[in-house]
Amino acid sequence: MQSKSFKTLSAILVVLVLSTLSCEFSFDLGGKKDATATPEIQEITSAPVEPTVQPTPEPTEQALVAPTSVPATDVPAVAEPTQPPAPTDEPVAESQPYYTEEFDVVPENWYYDVLVGNEDKTDISVADSKLTFTIEDYDTYAYVFYEDYTYADVYIEASTVNRGSNDNMVTLVCRYSDTGFYEVNITNGGLYDIYAYVEAMDIGYIRLYNGGSRNINMGLKSNIFGMSCEGNEISLYVNGVLERTVEDNKYNMPEGLIGVGVSSFDATPVIVSFDYVYIDVP
Repeated sequence: MQSKSFKTLSAILVVLVLSTLSCEFSFDLGGKKDATATPEIQEITSAPVEPTVQPTPEPTEQALVAPTSVPATDVPAVAEPTQPPAPTDEPVAESQPYYTEEFDVVPENWYYDVLVGNEDKTDISVADSKLTFTIEDYDTYAYVFYEDYTYADVYIEASTVNRGSNDNMVTLVCRYSDTGFYEVNITNGGLYDIYAYVEAMDIGYIRLYNGGSRNINMGLKSNIFGMSCEGNEISLYVNGVLERTVEDNKYNMPEGLIGVGVSSFDATPVIVSFDYVYIDVP
């Protein structure tokens, strides 16, 4: 009797335990979770699994498109630019012993001097291709000299125009030096003189010859006067005519500069222009 009862009781206990376990793990499929239940946090202790990296597919080779064929055309040759010549200094004109000075610019190798008279009332200028003497005082002797060369034998010629008082004198000079010089003087009144100027012992002007000429254009006219110094002979030319040749056997000026000049006497203003001065061998 006792054995049967014990078996019966054991069987009842087993049924109860199984019923309890069945209620704790059942979920209402299709329903909601219990909002009050505390979710169980699972701590991951194993190493994370590395994601599988898919290999990048190789790019598909694109087909190369052949360029459209363009027929060749003749391309004109491009000329290479010509290199300009290297700049050079402007050539400086060298002075010459024999030439024509036309006074287009102020010549730097000519200088002036007033040997007698008032320099303050004497103006020597270059303008309009003319060398012009303007003298506003009496008894004034003004000169310009070419200083680059000295000459023993030489021919000088000058083209002149009288633009002021008729009481004046045009002068040509050769062998100008510290020793002295020779000069010819032509007045606007038709007279002329040939002089030697001697510096030693204050001798001064020595007249070698004087006279008159019908070849001189008097008044407000133009003239061409010439002078040659050759050896001991001094010659005067007026408008292409040889007027006079004199010999100097006493003073014998050696060599020196050439020059031209203008002088005033008892009337002013004296205005005389030179169109050119020509220097040559006699």
